[in-house]
Amino acid sequence: MHKTMRFAASSAAFIALIVQTPLQAGSDPSGFCARLAENAGIERTQTIDGETTWSANALNFGQRVLFGGTAATSVNVDPLQPATVEDYKRAATMCAAEGKGAICRLIGPINFEFSWKGIKTSTPVLTGEAATVVVEGTRATCRSSMQALGSDHP
Repeated sequence: MHKTMRFAASSAAFIALIVQTPLQAGSDPSGFCARLAENAGIERTQTIDGETTWSANALNFGQRVLFGGTAATSVNVDPLQPATVEDYKRAATMCAAEGKGAICRLIGPINFEFSWKGIKTSTPVLTGEAATVVVEGTRATCRSSMQALGSDHP
């Protein structure tokens, strides 16, 4: 019984340590766009020089012809919790309407919410990562890059 209690206490301490450790870009070699694609169910990605990019359409050709080409895609940015007023202000400036869609210039750490084909996902942009997500009509594009730690601009 004593060994079980010790194991449980060790496990709880390890989990607490993991939760409190900030996520660094180097801890996930696949990058933000690869994680977002996986979460959103986007299968066609491309990796060049260690950076993942993709472009996908919410509707396939048949759906555009048969149903008129409408699909709801949305984006949102939320700061990691606990958050300060400055964190919320920084998040509010990352996405903006542009043309017939939106462009998000993401700099981690931040949570990016993406609604695509009726599925809403939240994907973290890790410390040291930057990405650009463009949504125009039914097409979405993602391009990620690594930033120098401590940089405030992409």
